[in-house]
Order: sequence, then structure tokens, then C-alpha cells
Amino acid sequence: MYRYATLLFLALLLVAGSGCETLREAFREAMSEESVRSDDPNSEDYKVRYAVGIFEIVRYPRASELEKEIQGVDGKSVWINTNQNFSSKNIREIAAVARPGNPDLFDLQFRIDRLGKLQWQMLAGRFRDQPVALVIDGMYFGSFVPEVPEDDDAEWVTVRIGIDRATAGGLVKYGKKNYLYYNPDARSWF
Repeated sequence: MYRYATLLFLALLLVAGSGCETLREAFREAMSEESVRSDDPNSEDYKVRYAVGIFEIVRYPRASELEKEIQGVDGKSVWINTNQNFSSKNIREIAAVARPGNPDLFDLQFRIDRLGKLQWQMLAGRFRDQPVALVIDGMYFGSFVPEVPEDDDAEWVTVRIGIDRATAGGLVKYGKKNYLYYNPDARSWF
């Protein structure tokens, strides 16, 4: 026990004495209470994880303020228009559907709210023949062409993207929680 306390003290001394502000800040954050995450979306300690965003892909970047290069999970980068077309704010629930013939890849189904239905219809109409970027927690995961739902009142939309098992599981787990975080119950305001 004494040995661990001594090692912790030496590590603190080393970080505090070093000139690297980034290391000190990372260590402070790791040791602070703010690094404690809650799984309750109504808690102040809740941090959004697996946040979904759908963005327009910029084919010929002009490096304007609205365009940004983001990294993909495969190491490649893509330019997007930073105006988000659709997000976790309108996704009530996420389901992962294994692809036939390849159980390691999953397509996604989003259960969307009323405003999400309108946004999805606009997204599918505007990008009828061109792909959009699926971004999860700031990382580019792939492109897909948004499909128009067969029924105007459809609650579920399908994203044919081919996500790995771990990411699909995280999306399913945090989909409802993120929706509750972005759309808190009015009773929690008081």
C-alpha cells in the first residue's frame, strides 16, 4: 500500500514539474470528479456517447468556414459540410440488423420522432442520388444514400451502412439515452 502511494506521489510530482501542460491537464481531468460518467441521461454527469450525425459530403472543398475534413475509422479522411442534416436529437431508438450472408456487419434502423420524420424526408429528397456521411462521435464511419420511407408515417428508417458489431452495440445501447438527454422531460426543468 505504501509503495503505491509513493508511486502515485512521484507521478503527480513528475506531471506537475514537467513543462507539458497537456499531460497535466489530462491527469487533472482523470483525477477530477468530472471524469465520472453516469448512465442516467437526466444526470448532470451524463456524457453523450455514440452520437450520430449525418452530413453532406463536400466533393470539391473550398476550405470555407462551413467545410471540415474529418478522419474515418479506416484512416482515410473526407470533407463534410458542418451543417448537420440529421442527428441523435431526433433518433428515439436504434436497432442493428445483421446483413444477410455477413453476420459481422450491421445496417442500422432509426426510430425517429415527428421532427425527425420531416428532416429525414428533406434529407432523402435532397440527396436522392448522392451519398451522405455517417459520423459517430466525430469519426467518419461511411457513406450511404438515404432511402425515402414507403409510408409518410413510418417511424423507422433504414441506413444501409455496414457497421461493425461493437459500434452497432454501442449505438443500440446509447440511442435512447442520447435522445432523452437531448430532449429532457419538461418536469426536469423545475
